[in-house]
Amino acid sequence: MYSVEVFPWNKNFEVGVPLIDEQHQKLVELLNVLAGHLAYQSDIPTLNNVFNDLAEYAIYHFQAEERIWHSFFPEDAWETKHKDDHRRFLTTVNRIMAGKTARPLDEVIEEILTFLTQWLAFHILDTDMRMAKVVLAVQSGVSLNQAKKQADQEMSGAMKVLIETMLSMFDALSSRTLQLAKEVIERQKAEQASQDALDRLQKIASQVPGLVFQFQLFPDGSSRIPYANEAIRSLYRVSPEEVSEDAAKVLEALHPDDLENFKTSFKVSARDLTPWRQEYRLKFDDAPVCWLFGNALPQRQADGSVLWHGFITDITKHKQTEVELRIAATAFELQDAMLVTDANNVILKVNQAFTLITGYSAEEVVGKTPNLLSSGLHDKAFYSAMWESINRTDAWQGEIWNRRKNGEMFPEWLIITAVKEPDEKSEHVNHYVASFSDITSRKAAEEEIKQLAFYDPLTQLPNRRLLQERLKHSIEIERRDGKRLALLMLDLDRFKAVNDSLGHLAGDELLQQVAVRISARLRDVDMVARLGGDEFVVLLEDIAHAEDAARVAAEIIFVLSKPFQLTQSNDVQIGASIGISLYPEHGASYEILMDHADAALYQAKDQGRGCYAYFSEDQTIAARERIALETRLRRAIEQGELRIFYQPQVDIASGRIVGAEALLRWQDPTEGLIPPLRFIPIAEETGLILEIGAWVLRETCRQGRRWLDAGLPPLTLAVNVSPQQFRRGDISALVATALNETGFPAEYLELEMTESGLMENQEHVMELLNKLRSQGIRLAIDDFGTGFSSLAYLKHFPLDVLKIDKSFIDDIPNLQDDMEIAATIIAMGHILGFKVLAEGVETPEQLAFLREKNCDSYQGYILSPPVPAEAFALLLREQGFE
Repeated sequence: MYSVEVFPWNKNFEVGVPLIDEQHQKLVELLNVLAGHLAYQSDIPTLNNVFNDLAEYAIYHFQAEERIWHSFFPEDAWETKHKDDHRRFLTTVNRIMAGKTARPLDEVIEEILTFLTQWLAFHILDTDMRMAKVVLAVQSGVSLNQAKKQADQEMSGAMKVLIETMLSMFDALSSRTLQLAKEVIERQKAEQASQDALDRLQKIASQVPGLVFQFQLFPDGSSRIPYANEAIRSLYRVSPEEVSEDAAKVLEALHPDDLENFKTSFKVSARDLTPWRQEYRLKFDDAPVCWLFGNALPQRQADGSVLWHGFITDITKHKQTEVELRIAATAFELQDAMLVTDANNVILKVNQAFTLITGYSAEEVVGKTPNLLSSGLHDKAFYSAMWESINRTDAWQGEIWNRRKNGEMFPEWLIITAVKEPDEKSEHVNHYVASFSDITSRKAAEEEIKQLAFYDPLTQLPNRRLLQERLKHSIEIERRDGKRLALLMLDLDRFKAVNDSLGHLAGDELLQQVAVRISARLRDVDMVARLGGDEFVVLLEDIAHAEDAARVAAEIIFVLSKPFQLTQSNDVQIGASIGISLYPEHGASYEILMDHADAALYQAKDQGRGCYAYFSEDQTIAARERIALETRLRRAIEQGELRIFYQPQVDIASGRIVGAEALLRWQDPTEGLIPPLRFIPIAEETGLILEIGAWVLRETCRQGRRWLDAGLPPLTLAVNVSPQQFRRGDISALVATALNETGFPAEYLELEMTESGLMENQEHVMELLNKLRSQGIRLAIDDFGTGFSSLAYLKHFPLDVLKIDKSFIDDIPNLQDDMEIAATIIAMGHILGFKVLAEGVETPEQLAFLREKNCDSYQGYILSPPVPAEAFALLLREQGFE
C-alpha cells in the first residue's frame, strides 16, 4: 500500500484514552495513505475511493469521540466548542470538495491534505489532549471543575512549549508538500537509493515544499548560501550561483521593516544552536508583498561558523486564509445580523440574521455598499465622526437609524470593526465587519419610561420634572443670546365646582380639553406643562416685549372662558387666572421664576380672577395699557379714525414745492390726535401695519388724483413702506392695484424705505425694487446714515432719492461733525446718481448750508409742519400754484 508520511505519528500524539488514540492513529494512517496515492499518481477512481474511506472514518471517529466526551462533559462549553470544531472541519472539507467539478481531483485532494494535516495535528495536541487530561482526572476521583483547571495549567506549561514545537513543523506544510513528495518519490524510483542514506537535509526536503537551502554565517558577520534549489529564483529573484559566496542579494529582497529582526533571529539561533524559525516578508517594487516561513537546524563548523540546513515556503496564501478565518470568526459566530465588506466598503457576505432584520437577501446586497440601508436621518457630520473613530481606534459602536427593504425605518445598535493585516506593525485595512441588532423594542420601552417620567398621564402634557429641565435649559440659551422668556402660571377658576358636581371623570375630561385649547394657542417653540390638579404653566421663549406675554395670557383667558362640551354636560363654563414672571427681570433661576409667577397668580386672583398679573405691578399696568391701545387701534382702523397729513418737499434752487411726504396720524375721538410713535410700533409688532400701509398707499394715490383733477400742478407724493410689507406682503402687486384703482400717475408716486429694510434680504429686495421700478414709480431711501447699509450694495439698488436723517441736520451749523456728514452724504449721493433731500430743516442757517452744498431739496418746519390735505392745498395756492 502506498504511504507518504505527511503526518509522522509518534507517542507525543497519544492523549491517553485508548479508543481515541487508536482512532487518531488510524486517521493518520489513512491520511498518509491518501498522500501516498497522490504522490504515486494513482488513478482518479482509486484517489476517490481512498478519500471516501478517510472521510467516512473521520465521521465515524467524530461520533465516537463526541460520545466519550459527552459522558464526561454533558452540556459543557468545552463539549460545545469541540463539536463546533468538528462541524467546521466537515464544512471546510465539503467546501473544498465542492470545487472538484471545476478543478482536477488531484488538485482538490492536495488542498484537502494540506488542510487535514494542519487541522488534525492542532486538534489532537490542543483540544483532544486537553479534554483527555480532564477525563483521566475525573476517572481518578477529581471533580470536573478542578480537573478542567488542572488541564489548563498543564497545557500552559512545558506541554504548551512541546505542542508549539511540534505544531511549528506542521504549520509549515502547504499545498506544495505533495509536489515535493512526488519529486522525492520520482528520485527514489530513478536512483533506487536507500531511504536510510538520506541526510537530514534530504529528509526535510522530502517533507516540505519550497526553497531547500543551506545558510552559513561566519564570525565576522559575512554570510553565504552554499546550496539552494531552483526555488530561490522564483522567491528571491536570484540564481543559486549568485549567492553561493555572498548572501547580500537575498538580504536586499527583505522588507525593510523585517530586516533587522531577520538578522537577529539568525544570531540568536547561532548563539544558542537552537532551530531557526521565522516569518518574514519580501518586497519588490513591481509585486505585492510576499510572506515566507523559514525553518532550519544549525550546526557548528570547525572554522567557528554556523551552517543551517532548512527550507523556506511561500505562506502568502496561508496568511490570506488566516484573514478570512478571522473574519469568519468575528462575524459569523455572532447571533446578531452581520455583514462583511472589503476595504472599499463593498459588501462581501451577510448572514441570515441580516436578511431577517433588513429584508434583503444576500444576492441583493453582495457587491453593493451599506449605503442602500441609509435612512437619510443622519447628516454628514454624523458619518464623519463615525469614520474618524474607525480610522483612529479600528472600531465604532453606537445607535443609528437604517431603512429596511420595505422602506420602514428602524433603530439599531451597530458595531463596526476594522480587520487589518496580522502583522502588528501594519495599518492596512483588509475588511470591515459590522454587526447590528434591531433595538425597536428597546427604544419603545425607553420611550414609555420617558413618557411616564416626564409627561402627565392624563393630558399627555410635560410634567413638573420636564418643565424644570426645559426651563433651566432655556435660561442658559437666553442668557447666552441676550434674549428674554416668560413663565405663565395658570389656575382654573370654578374647576372645583365642576369636579364636585359632575364627578372626577368629568373633571379629567375638562382638564384634557383645557390642555388642547392652551396648546393650540402656542407657537411650536413654546411649552405648556401640567403641574397637577388644575394648575398649568406656559413657557414662552424668545419674546420681543414684556407685553407679548400679556397678549398670550389674555388670549388663553379668552379661549378658556368659552363653554366646554363634556360627555356628561354641555356648556360647562370656567375661567382662568394667570401669573406672569419674566426672565431676566424677575429672576434668573427655575425656582425664583416659579415662585414669582406663583406670587403673581395670587395677585391676579386678588384682583377678581379671570385676569392676568405680572410679578411687577408696573409691568402689569403697562402691559394692560399697551394691549388696550392695540384694541383701540384695531377699532380705529375699522371706524376710519386714521388720517394722512402732508409735509411739503421744496426744491432748494427754485424755492418751489415739488412734492410732499404722506404721514400717518390717528384722530382719536376721546384723546385727540395720537402721534405715530405711540401706535406705529404696536402696528409693526401685531402685523396691523400691513393693513394700515395698504390703506395709506391707496388713500395717498386717491388724494393725489383729486389734486390733479382740481387743477393743482403735478407733485411727487412720498409714501413710507414698512419692512414687513417687503417680508410678508406683495408690495409690487399692491402698488399696481392702487395706481389702477385711483388713476394716479405712477411717475408721481415715490416709495420710501429704511436702510435696515433694504439690507435684510438683499437678493429678495433687489427683485422687488426692480419690479416696482418697472412700473415707473420713484424709490427713495429714508433716514439715510442711521442704519448699517453698505455702499457696495447701495450703488446697485435702483434708487432715485437719498433722504438725510433729521438727526444730522438739527445741530447745523453748531456741530462740525454733522456738517461734514451731511456734506459727505450729499456728495456721495450725487456721485451715485441720486437726488438728495434733507429732512427736519428748521432754520435759515441750515437751509443756507444745504444750498451751499448743492443739496437738491428739503422738508421741515421752516416752511410747514405736516398738515391735512386741505391745508396743504391752500399752502400750494398761497405760493402761486394755481
